[in-house]
Amino acid sequence: MFVFSNIYCLSLLLWLEERYESIYMRHPGFQKGSQPLLALDNPFPMELPENLFGEKWAFVQLPFSAVREEVSSLDERFVFGAGLDLDLLGIEVDDNTLIPGLAVTSSRAKPLAAWMNGLEVCSVEADTGRGGLILSVGISTRYVYATYKNTPTTTSEAEAWEAAKKACGGLHFLAIHEDLDSDDCVGFWLLLNLPPPPI
Repeated sequence: MFVFSNIYCLSLLLWLEERYESIYMRHPGFQKGSQPLLALDNPFPMELPENLFGEKWAFVQLPFSAVREEVSSLDERFVFGAGLDLDLLGIEVDDNTLIPGLAVTSSRAKPLAAWMNGLEVCSVEADTGRGGLILSVGISTRYVYATYKNTPTTTSEAEAWEAAKKACGGLHFLAIHEDLDSDDCVGFWLLLNLPPPPI
């Protein structure tokens, strides 16, 4: 999976995909199935730095209207995090669409959110094979963000979460709370997974 949080990188990626379909595929020398010219490593995930550990986590969902509200209030409430300009990216989501996310709690939630804010958080993905969550930051850094015991129930939950992400076009979020029962976030990041560019 190719992941970017920077709006310009996302725009470039979408532009390359549009150009691939409208120009390259129509070229007389086009060969379907050939290897792409742009290839980025998908490195093995590293151990998470100690300052980034949360104490508990849960798969969650929010209606897109609530997600949009969280993103718009980042500056007003001085909350750590980042949003995406979905209009610029040409992504349309209905207000009632449930967006999958990951809620993380910590007794030191504010310092944790501050540390996370210093990273270019790109995505979170469930690795059902290894029973863990992978946090991607920057263009090629991946961490084992959390682990869980692989059981039919946990595997099913992780697969359902990934399916919900796919149904939303890769849109998902990461929220940091002081308590899982709390509605107030101290950190909120709207994230997007995109397939690799075809060129």
